[in-house]
Amino acid sequence: MKRLVIDTETTGLSPHHNKILTVGMLLIDVTNKHLDILDKNHIFIKHENYNANPDSLKVNKIDLDKHHEIAVHPQIACEQINTFVEKNTLHETPLLGHNIQFDKGFLSSLFSQGDSISSLHHESIDTMYLWRRLQSLGSIPTHLRATLQSLAGFFEVDYSKAHDALADCHITAKVYHKMLGIKK
Repeated sequence: MKRLVIDTETTGLSPHHNKILTVGMLLIDVTNKHLDILDKNHIFIKHENYNANPDSLKVNKIDLDKHHEIAVHPQIACEQINTFVEKNTLHETPLLGHNIQFDKGFLSSLFSQGDSISSLHHESIDTMYLWRRLQSLGSIPTHLRATLQSLAGFFEVDYSKAHDALADCHITAKVYHKMLGIKK
């Protein structure tokens, strides 16, 4: 089954106050028996005012001066996202992410800034929610936190390149694949 893994890196926690810096997109075909990467894209977005929280930049290790040199305006970023969706015919493909509502909030803000309409499907799957559901069913120890780092550790997925949007997509895809193999 196809899933579009999405992750964002941002200048803070509020989609109304802070800015989206990068969008990672990873198209996967996944079942409990296989995980295939079909396509990927990593988009860097520039803004006139980043309104950056220094703690956020420290976590995602983004140098705004270097970022600004290679990034595109929000409208172009929206076009690139929609082109990826069109090229791969993903209009009905659910989004997959860890704490996906966070990313969806920033993507909504981006499309508003870019004066564009998103082609992304509205349906989403959240690995954080699935993790908590598996905990409530007794399939995963309840003392473990629901962070992507915790999930990666539990499933022995390399987390060393985390806090890069595309790298986080790869981590999330691998974690989701492992979750599908858990007996419920």
